[in-house]
Amino acid sequence: MRILAVLLFACALSSAIYARDFPTDGNGLLDYCGVLVAVGDSRTSFDPSSGDKFSEKMGQLNWCAGYLGALQDIHIEREVNLAMIGIVGVSLAGPDKAKDYAFDSLRGPCIPDQVPILQLARVLVKWLREHPERLHEPRSILTTAALKGAFPCAKEAAKPTTVKRR
Repeated sequence: MRILAVLLFACALSSAIYARDFPTDGNGLLDYCGVLVAVGDSRTSFDPSSGDKFSEKMGQLNWCAGYLGALQDIHIEREVNLAMIGIVGVSLAGPDKAKDYAFDSLRGPCIPDQVPILQLARVLVKWLREHPERLHEPRSILTTAALKGAFPCAKEAAKPTTVKRR
C-alpha cells in the first residue's frame, strides 16, 4: 500500500516537474515511449527511492501514455467526422484521383477501440527504431506514419459516400 502511495505521489509530481521537456521529435518519442514499453514488458523496474530518476521515468511513461491515449481519441473523432461528411453529402470538386488523395490525407490510422495503450507504444517504438533516419521529424508526423502502417484503413472505407438529399 505504501508503494502505491509513493507511485501516485511521484506521478503527480512528475507531470509538473517535466512539463517543459516534452518531446517534439522522434528522438524524444523514442526516449519517452521506450520507458513505457520497457516497464510494460517488465524488462525494467524503477526504485521509488531513487528520487529524481524515478520521478523522471514516471513522467516520461505517463506523458507517452497520455499522448497515445489522446491520439487514439482524436483518430476516432476524425473517423466520425469523415463519416459525417459522407452522410451530409459534402463532396470535393475535381478529378477523382485528387479527391481520393485529399480524403486519404485527412484520414489517419484506423485504430480499433480495444487496442491498449501499451500496444500502441510498442508499435510506435518499433517503427521509430526501424526508421532512425526520420527521428528528427515532428512527433505528430512520425506517430501518424507508425500507426497508419500498423492500423491502415480499409481502402473501400477511404472515400466517404455521398448521400443525395431530397
